[in-house]
Amino acid sequence: MENAGNIGSRRREGKKYAVEDEALDRIAKEAEARLAQRRAARAEARELRLRELEKQQQDQENEEEKQFGTPAFAEPSPRAAAPTRTPLSRTGALSSAGQFSRRSSEDSTTDDSALPANVREMRAELKELDEKFRKAMITNAQLDNEKATLTFEVELMKDKYTELEETHTQLSKEHRKKCTEYEQLKKVATKLQEEVKALRALLQERDALIQEYGLVVVGEEENGEADIPVKDEDDEFADMDDLTPRKIAVKKALLSQEAADLLSKGAAQDSLDYDRQKEQNKTVNEYKFRVQKAEAEVSTLQANVARLDALSARYRTQSEELEKSEEELKSEKRKLQRELRDAQNRLEELETTNSHLIKRFDKLKNARSTLLKDLSQDPA
Repeated sequence: MENAGNIGSRRREGKKYAVEDEALDRIAKEAEARLAQRRAARAEARELRLRELEKQQQDQENEEEKQFGTPAFAEPSPRAAAPTRTPLSRTGALSSAGQFSRRSSEDSTTDDSALPANVREMRAELKELDEKFRKAMITNAQLDNEKATLTFEVELMKDKYTELEETHTQLSKEHRKKCTEYEQLKKVATKLQEEVKALRALLQERDALIQEYGLVVVGEEENGEADIPVKDEDDEFADMDDLTPRKIAVKKALLSQEAADLLSKGAAQDSLDYDRQKEQNKTVNEYKFRVQKAEAEVSTLQANVARLDALSARYRTQSEELEKSEEELKSEKRKLQRELRDAQNRLEELETTNSHLIKRFDKLKNARSTLLKDLSQDPA
Protein backbone atom coordinates (compact mmCIF):
# COMPACT_ATOMS: atom_id res chain seq x y z
CA MET A 1 0.00 0.00 0.00
CA GLU A 2 2.85 2.37 0.79
CA ASN A 3 4.40 1.68 -2.62
CA ALA A 4 1.06 2.40 -4.30
CA GLY A 5 0.76 5.66 -2.35
CA ASN A 6 4.29 6.65 -3.32
CA ILE A 7 3.57 5.87 -6.98
CA GLY A 8 0.35 7.92 -6.84
CA SER A 9 2.11 10.87 -5.22
CA ARG A 10 4.88 10.66 -7.82
CA ARG A 11 2.33 10.67 -10.61
CA ARG A 12 0.59 13.70 -9.10
CA GLU A 13 3.91 15.50 -8.73
CA GLY A 14 4.80 14.55 -12.31
CA LYS A 15 1.44 15.95 -13.53
CA LYS A 16 1.99 19.16 -11.55
CA TYR A 17 5.48 19.51 -12.99
CA ALA A 18 4.14 18.84 -16.48
CA VAL A 19 1.46 21.54 -16.10
CA GLU A 20 4.02 23.99 -14.76
CA ASP A 21 6.41 23.17 -17.59
CA GLU A 22 3.67 23.66 -20.18
CA ALA A 23 2.72 27.02 -18.66
CA LEU A 24 6.34 28.12 -18.53
CA ASP A 25 6.91 27.00 -22.12
CA ARG A 26 3.82 28.91 -23.23
CA ILE A 27 4.99 32.05 -21.41
CA ALA A 28 8.47 31.69 -22.89
CA LYS A 29 7.05 31.27 -26.42
CA GLU A 30 4.82 34.33 -26.01
CA ALA A 31 7.75 36.34 -24.67
CA GLU A 32 9.93 35.21 -27.58
CA ALA A 33 7.24 36.23 -30.07
CA ARG A 34 6.87 39.63 -28.41
CA LEU A 35 10.62 40.10 -28.40
CA ALA A 36 10.83 39.16 -32.07
CA GLN A 37 8.15 41.75 -32.88
CA ARG A 38 9.90 44.35 -30.77
CA ARG A 39 13.22 43.52 -32.38
CA ALA A 40 11.80 43.93 -35.86
CA ALA A 41 10.13 47.20 -34.89
CA ARG A 42 13.38 48.35 -33.29
CA ALA A 43 15.37 47.53 -36.40
CA GLU A 44 12.92 49.44 -38.60
CA ALA A 45 12.90 52.40 -36.20
CA ARG A 46 16.69 52.34 -36.06
CA GLU A 47 16.97 52.45 -39.82
CA LEU A 48 14.45 55.29 -40.02
CA ARG A 49 16.24 57.21 -37.28
CA LEU A 50 19.59 56.76 -38.96
CA ARG A 51 18.17 58.01 -42.24
CA GLU A 52 16.51 60.98 -40.54
CA LEU A 53 19.70 61.77 -38.63
CA GLU A 54 21.74 61.62 -41.83
CA LYS A 55 19.26 63.92 -43.56
CA GLN A 56 19.21 66.31 -40.61
CA GLN A 57 23.00 66.36 -40.44
CA GLN A 58 23.25 67.06 -44.17
CA ASP A 59 20.64 69.83 -43.90
CA GLN A 60 22.38 71.35 -40.89
CA GLU A 61 25.76 71.19 -42.62
CA ASN A 62 24.33 72.88 -45.68
CA GLU A 63 22.61 75.55 -43.57
CA GLU A 64 25.75 76.16 -41.53
CA GLU A 65 27.85 76.40 -44.67
CA LYS A 66 25.41 78.92 -46.08
CA GLN A 67 25.12 80.86 -42.80
CA PHE A 68 28.81 80.94 -41.99
CA GLY A 69 29.91 81.30 -45.61
CA THR A 70 27.98 84.52 -46.49
CA PRO A 71 29.44 86.66 -43.67
CA ALA A 72 32.95 85.57 -44.67
CA PHE A 73 32.34 86.84 -48.19
CA ALA A 74 30.53 89.94 -46.91
CA GLU A 75 33.07 90.86 -44.28
CA PRO A 76 35.64 92.49 -46.65
CA SER A 77 32.97 94.84 -48.20
CA PRO A 78 33.03 97.52 -45.47
CA ARG A 79 36.77 97.24 -45.21
CA ALA A 80 37.33 97.57 -48.94
CA ALA A 81 37.46 101.41 -48.64
CA ALA A 82 40.70 101.16 -46.69
CA PRO A 83 43.68 102.04 -48.91
CA THR A 84 45.96 99.53 -47.23
CA ARG A 85 43.83 96.53 -48.39
CA THR A 86 45.79 94.39 -50.87
CA PRO A 87 44.45 91.82 -53.33
CA LEU A 88 46.47 89.13 -51.60
CA SER A 89 44.54 89.69 -48.40
CA ARG A 90 41.28 89.36 -50.33
CA THR A 91 42.36 86.11 -51.93
CA GLY A 92 43.45 84.80 -48.50
CA ALA A 93 40.07 85.74 -47.08
CA LEU A 94 38.31 83.99 -49.93
CA SER A 95 40.36 80.85 -49.50
CA SER A 96 39.79 80.86 -45.74
CA ALA A 97 36.08 81.38 -46.29
CA GLY A 98 35.96 78.47 -48.71
CA GLN A 99 37.78 76.25 -46.29
CA PHE A 100 35.45 77.35 -43.49
CA SER A 101 32.41 76.65 -45.61
CA ARG A 102 33.71 73.15 -46.32
CA ARG A 103 34.03 72.29 -42.67
CA SER A 104 31.42 70.15 -40.99
CA SER A 105 29.28 71.05 -38.02
CA GLU A 106 31.75 69.36 -35.68
CA ASP A 107 34.64 71.51 -37.00
CA SER A 108 32.54 74.63 -36.69
CA THR A 109 32.29 74.09 -32.94
CA THR A 110 36.02 74.84 -32.52
CA ASP A 111 35.34 78.56 -32.47
CA ASP A 112 33.50 78.41 -29.14
CA SER A 113 34.64 81.85 -28.07
CA ALA A 114 32.31 83.51 -30.60
CA LEU A 115 29.25 81.55 -29.32
CA PRO A 116 27.26 82.31 -26.17
CA ALA A 117 27.44 80.18 -23.01
CA ASN A 118 24.04 78.54 -23.61
CA VAL A 119 25.15 77.17 -26.96
CA ARG A 120 28.36 75.81 -25.43
CA GLU A 121 26.38 74.03 -22.71
CA MET A 122 24.01 72.65 -25.31
CA ARG A 123 26.95 71.34 -27.34
CA ALA A 124 28.52 69.72 -24.28
CA GLU A 125 25.19 68.10 -23.42
CA LEU A 126 24.89 66.92 -27.02
CA LYS A 127 28.32 65.30 -26.83
CA GLU A 128 27.43 63.61 -23.54
CA LEU A 129 24.15 62.40 -24.99
CA ASP A 130 25.95 61.07 -28.07
CA GLU A 131 28.33 59.12 -25.86
CA LYS A 132 25.47 57.83 -23.71
CA PHE A 133 23.53 56.87 -26.81
CA ARG A 134 26.50 54.92 -28.20
CA LYS A 135 27.05 53.19 -24.86
CA ALA A 136 23.36 52.32 -24.65
CA MET A 137 23.43 50.89 -28.17
CA ILE A 138 26.52 48.82 -27.32
CA THR A 139 24.94 47.49 -24.12
CA ASN A 140 21.73 46.79 -26.04
CA ALA A 141 23.67 44.74 -28.60
CA GLN A 142 25.51 42.88 -25.82
CA LEU A 143 22.23 42.11 -24.09
CA ASP A 144 20.78 40.85 -27.37
CA ASN A 145 23.77 38.53 -27.76
CA GLU A 146 23.45 37.32 -24.17
CA LYS A 147 19.76 36.73 -24.69
CA ALA A 148 20.46 34.71 -27.85
CA THR A 149 23.01 32.57 -26.00
CA LEU A 150 20.60 32.04 -23.11
CA THR A 151 17.79 31.02 -25.45
CA PHE A 152 20.17 28.58 -27.16
CA GLU A 153 21.14 27.11 -23.77
CA VAL A 154 17.46 26.83 -22.83
CA GLU A 155 16.76 24.92 -26.05
CA LEU A 156 19.69 22.59 -25.35
CA MET A 157 18.41 21.98 -21.82
CA LYS A 158 14.96 21.26 -23.21
CA ASP A 159 16.42 18.69 -25.62
CA LYS A 160 18.38 17.05 -22.80
CA TYR A 161 15.25 17.04 -20.64
CA THR A 162 13.19 15.33 -23.36
CA GLU A 163 15.91 12.70 -23.89
CA LEU A 164 16.09 12.00 -20.16
CA GLU A 165 12.30 11.74 -19.99
CA GLU A 166 12.32 9.18 -22.84
CA THR A 167 15.05 7.12 -21.16
CA HIS A 168 13.19 7.36 -17.85
CA THR A 169 9.96 6.09 -19.42
CA GLN A 170 11.79 3.20 -21.10
CA LEU A 171 13.52 2.21 -17.87
CA SER A 172 10.26 2.45 -15.92
CA LYS A 173 8.55 0.16 -18.47
CA GLU A 174 11.40 -2.37 -18.25
CA HIS A 175 11.26 -2.15 -14.46
CA ARG A 176 7.52 -2.91 -14.48
CA LYS A 177 8.03 -5.89 -16.80
CA LYS A 178 10.79 -7.28 -14.61
CA CYS A 179 8.66 -6.79 -11.50
CA THR A 180 5.78 -8.74 -13.08
CA GLU A 181 8.16 -11.54 -14.13
CA TYR A 182 9.61 -11.56 -10.64
CA GLU A 183 6.15 -11.90 -9.07
CA GLN A 184 5.21 -14.74 -11.45
CA LEU A 185 8.44 -16.62 -10.74
CA LYS A 186 7.92 -16.09 -7.03
CA LYS A 187 4.46 -17.67 -7.25
CA VAL A 188 5.83 -20.64 -9.23
CA ALA A 189 8.63 -21.09 -6.70
CA THR A 190 6.18 -21.11 -3.79
CA LYS A 191 4.01 -23.70 -5.57
CA LEU A 192 7.01 -25.94 -6.24
CA GLN A 193 8.17 -25.62 -2.66
CA GLU A 194 4.71 -26.71 -1.47
CA GLU A 195 4.83 -29.71 -3.83
CA VAL A 196 8.30 -30.63 -2.55
CA LYS A 197 7.05 -30.46 1.03
CA ALA A 198 4.08 -32.70 0.16
CA LEU A 199 6.32 -35.26 -1.56
CA ARG A 200 8.72 -35.28 1.37
CA ALA A 201 5.79 -35.90 3.72
CA LEU A 202 4.69 -38.84 1.54
CA LEU A 203 8.21 -40.27 1.59
CA GLN A 204 8.35 -39.94 5.36
CA GLU A 205 4.99 -41.74 5.67
CA ARG A 206 6.26 -44.52 3.37
CA ASP A 207 9.45 -44.92 5.44
CA ALA A 208 7.38 -45.00 8.63
CA LEU A 209 5.09 -47.72 7.21
CA ILE A 210 8.10 -49.78 6.11
CA GLN A 211 9.64 -49.51 9.57
CA GLU A 212 6.36 -50.37 11.31
CA TYR A 213 5.63 -53.53 9.29
CA GLY A 214 9.25 -54.57 8.67
CA LEU A 215 8.83 -54.53 4.90
CA VAL A 216 11.63 -54.79 2.35
CA VAL A 217 11.96 -52.31 -0.55
CA VAL A 218 12.07 -54.26 -3.79
CA GLY A 219 14.02 -52.52 -6.57
CA GLU A 220 13.42 -52.87 -10.29
CA GLU A 221 15.90 -54.31 -12.74
CA GLU A 222 16.32 -53.17 -16.32
CA ASN A 223 14.00 -55.89 -17.65
CA GLY A 224 11.29 -54.88 -15.13
CA GLU A 225 11.45 -58.02 -12.98
CA ALA A 226 11.71 -57.76 -9.20
CA ASP A 227 14.99 -58.49 -7.45
CA ILE A 228 14.13 -60.10 -4.10
CA PRO A 229 16.99 -60.79 -1.72
CA VAL A 230 16.21 -64.52 -0.88
CA LYS A 231 18.84 -67.10 0.01
CA ASP A 232 19.10 -70.27 -2.09
CA GLU A 233 18.07 -73.30 0.04
CA ASP A 234 20.05 -75.77 -2.10
CA ASP A 235 23.24 -73.87 -1.34
CA GLU A 236 22.43 -73.96 2.36
CA PHE A 237 21.78 -77.69 2.34
CA ALA A 238 24.94 -78.27 0.28
CA ASP A 239 26.86 -76.46 2.98
CA MET A 240 25.14 -78.57 5.62
CA ASP A 241 26.63 -81.77 4.13
CA ASP A 242 30.10 -80.55 4.95
CA LEU A 243 29.22 -79.75 8.59
CA THR A 244 29.59 -81.91 11.67
CA PRO A 245 26.55 -83.31 13.52
CA ARG A 246 26.94 -80.67 16.25
CA LYS A 247 26.89 -77.90 13.70
CA ILE A 248 23.94 -79.45 12.03
CA ALA A 249 22.03 -79.39 15.31
CA VAL A 250 22.89 -75.73 15.81
CA LYS A 251 21.77 -74.98 12.30
CA LYS A 252 18.51 -76.77 12.81
CA ALA A 253 17.87 -74.84 15.99
CA LEU A 254 18.52 -71.57 14.16
CA LEU A 255 16.30 -72.58 11.31
CA SER A 256 13.50 -73.55 13.68
CA GLN A 257 13.85 -70.19 15.44
CA GLU A 258 13.74 -68.37 12.10
CA ALA A 259 10.72 -70.42 11.09
CA ALA A 260 8.97 -69.50 14.33
CA ASP A 261 9.77 -65.84 13.72
CA LEU A 262 8.50 -66.07 10.19
CA LEU A 263 5.32 -67.75 11.36
CA SER A 264 4.77 -65.02 13.95
CA LYS A 265 5.21 -62.33 11.29
CA GLY A 266 3.45 -64.31 8.63
CA ALA A 267 0.05 -62.80 9.33
CA ALA A 268 1.36 -59.30 8.63
CA GLN A 269 3.60 -60.28 5.73
CA ASP A 270 1.08 -62.50 3.97
CA SER A 271 -1.49 -59.69 3.96
CA LEU A 272 0.72 -57.61 1.65
CA ASP A 273 0.83 -58.74 -1.91
CA TYR A 274 3.98 -58.74 -4.01
CA ASP A 275 2.33 -56.80 -6.87
CA ARG A 276 1.11 -54.17 -4.47
CA GLN A 277 4.61 -53.83 -3.05
CA LYS A 278 5.96 -53.47 -6.56
CA GLU A 279 3.46 -50.72 -7.39
CA GLN A 280 4.34 -48.92 -4.18
CA ASN A 281 8.00 -49.09 -5.09
CA LYS A 282 7.19 -47.71 -8.53
CA THR A 283 5.22 -44.83 -7.05
CA VAL A 284 8.01 -44.17 -4.55
CA ASN A 285 10.58 -44.06 -7.33
CA GLU A 286 8.34 -41.76 -9.34
CA TYR A 287 7.92 -39.49 -6.33
CA LYS A 288 11.68 -39.47 -5.82
CA PHE A 289 12.23 -38.49 -9.44
CA ARG A 290 9.60 -35.77 -9.19
CA VAL A 291 11.17 -34.50 -5.96
CA GLN A 292 14.58 -34.31 -7.58
CA LYS A 293 13.11 -32.54 -10.61
CA ALA A 294 11.21 -30.10 -8.38
CA GLU A 295 14.35 -29.39 -6.34
CA ALA A 296 16.26 -28.65 -9.55
CA GLU A 297 13.48 -26.34 -10.73
CA VAL A 298 13.39 -24.65 -7.34
CA SER A 299 17.14 -24.05 -7.48
CA THR A 300 16.87 -22.56 -10.99
CA LEU A 301 13.92 -20.42 -9.92
CA GLN A 302 15.83 -19.22 -6.87
CA ALA A 303 18.73 -18.25 -9.13
CA ASN A 304 16.31 -16.40 -11.42
CA VAL A 305 14.74 -14.68 -8.42
CA ALA A 306 18.17 -13.54 -7.20
CA ARG A 307 19.02 -12.27 -10.68
CA LEU A 308 15.71 -10.41 -10.92
CA ASP A 309 16.26 -8.94 -7.44
CA ALA A 310 19.62 -7.59 -8.59
CA LEU A 311 18.06 -6.21 -11.78
CA SER A 312 15.20 -4.59 -9.86
CA ALA A 313 17.67 -2.99 -7.44
CA ARG A 314 19.74 -1.70 -10.37
CA TYR A 315 16.65 -0.31 -12.10
CA ARG A 316 15.53 1.32 -8.86
CA THR A 317 18.89 3.04 -8.47
CA GLN A 318 18.78 4.13 -12.12
CA SER A 319 15.24 5.48 -11.73
CA GLU A 320 16.23 7.37 -8.57
CA GLU A 321 19.27 8.83 -10.34
CA LEU A 322 17.09 9.83 -13.29
CA GLU A 323 14.57 11.47 -10.97
CA LYS A 324 17.38 13.40 -9.29
CA SER A 325 18.81 14.49 -12.65
CA GLU A 326 15.29 15.44 -13.77
CA GLU A 327 14.82 17.61 -10.70
CA GLU A 328 18.24 19.20 -11.25
CA LEU A 329 17.39 19.93 -14.88
CA LYS A 330 14.08 21.44 -13.85
CA SER A 331 15.82 23.67 -11.32
CA GLU A 332 18.40 24.69 -13.93
CA LYS A 333 15.62 25.39 -16.40
CA ARG A 334 13.83 27.59 -13.90
CA LYS A 335 17.08 29.36 -13.10
CA LEU A 336 17.72 30.02 -16.79
CA GLN A 337 14.17 31.25 -17.25
CA ARG A 338 14.62 33.63 -14.32
CA GLU A 339 17.89 34.89 -15.81
CA LEU A 340 16.14 35.30 -19.16
CA ARG A 341 13.36 37.30 -17.52
CA ASP A 342 15.91 39.47 -15.73
CA ALA A 343 17.73 40.02 -19.02
CA GLN A 344 14.43 40.90 -20.70
CA ASN A 345 13.63 43.38 -17.94
CA ARG A 346 17.08 44.92 -18.24
CA LEU A 347 16.66 45.10 -22.00
CA GLU A 348 13.30 46.82 -21.63
CA GLU A 349 14.78 49.28 -19.15
CA LEU A 350 17.64 50.01 -21.54
CA GLU A 351 15.15 50.44 -24.36
CA THR A 352 13.18 52.96 -22.31
CA THR A 353 16.37 54.83 -21.37
CA ASN A 354 17.42 54.69 -25.02
CA SER A 355 14.10 56.15 -26.12
CA HIS A 356 14.37 58.90 -23.48
CA LEU A 357 17.92 59.69 -24.62
CA ILE A 358 16.82 59.79 -28.26
CA LYS A 359 14.00 62.15 -27.37
CA ARG A 360 16.36 64.39 -25.44
CA PHE A 361 18.85 64.21 -28.30
CA ASP A 362 16.14 65.27 -30.76
CA LYS A 363 15.07 68.09 -28.46
CA LEU A 364 18.64 69.31 -28.13
CA LYS A 365 19.09 69.13 -31.90
CA ASN A 366 15.96 71.16 -32.42
CA ALA A 367 17.12 73.68 -29.83
CA ARG A 368 20.53 73.84 -31.50
CA SER A 369 18.97 74.42 -34.91
CA THR A 370 16.73 77.17 -33.50
CA LEU A 371 19.71 78.80 -31.79
CA LEU A 372 21.74 78.66 -34.99
CA LYS A 373 18.84 80.17 -36.91
CA ASP A 374 18.50 82.94 -34.31
CA LEU A 375 22.23 83.61 -34.48
CA SER A 376 22.15 83.71 -38.27
CA GLN A 377 19.18 86.10 -38.24
CA ASP A 378 20.83 88.50 -35.75
CA PRO A 379 22.70 91.37 -37.53
CA ALA A 380 26.46 90.98 -37.53
